[in-house]
Amino acid sequence: MSVFFFVLGLIFGSFGSVLVTRVPCGESICGRSGCPKCQKTLTPLELIPIVSFFILRGRCRGCKVPIGWIYPTIEVLSGIIFLYAYVLHGEVLLAILLSLCLWLMLLIAVIDMHTQTISDLLSIPLLILAIVYSFLLGQLEIAGMMIGVAFFGSQWLLSRGKWLGSGDVVLAAGIGALVGSWEHMVACLFLTYVIGGAISSVLLLSHVIKRGQYVAFAPFLVIGAVVSIVFEARIDQFVSLYFGI
Repeated sequence: MSVFFFVLGLIFGSFGSVLVTRVPCGESICGRSGCPKCQKTLTPLELIPIVSFFILRGRCRGCKVPIGWIYPTIEVLSGIIFLYAYVLHGEVLLAILLSLCLWLMLLIAVIDMHTQTISDLLSIPLLILAIVYSFLLGQLEIAGMMIGVAFFGSQWLLSRGKWLGSGDVVLAAGIGALVGSWEHMVACLFLTYVIGGAISSVLLLSHVIKRGQYVAFAPFLVIGAVVSIVFEARIDQFVSLYFGI
């Protein structure tokens, strides 16, 4: 089953690499995949996750334009996500639900990094799947979602959309539903800003970004959520030890 989930993740990762290129452009997610440069339709042998990339040496077989490492990276990360979800639960339904939630979060983060946009086409399914997952797990709490919505919604309203977009609010609601309790959501937000501040500082000092330049926020929020999920037990111990909750 572990092998099955990893391979399933690779397949979803292959589909995800299509979504990250088509969703921001408003293109249909249906239809055959093709080279964005020469428009050559890819054959089934050119669509094998990871394997095809290395067989083709990272280039289109038609026009020889580099394919880009983003595609195998998404495939590998998706495989790891699905494998982790199964190892965590060992129960197929919960593992699939968590896998899909984490997979959607990955795609949202990648798209936001490249386009500074968050599509409702991905964030709304994330919210629905997260609610179902937490409900079946018995950890669904409205407080977690409300904290996320209130925290980012207030910033969106006060800045009139200049600080962050409405997509961040929907994403925060989905993550709030996924992590469960308000304690985990608070930990997620704390980790988001600590990690985001550290990474932004490194990028600023290395001159990758300039002062005042917009930095996509969704990747930091996703990383904060993943860390809070992975170390959920540690967070519960910390809250119980220092706050007696």
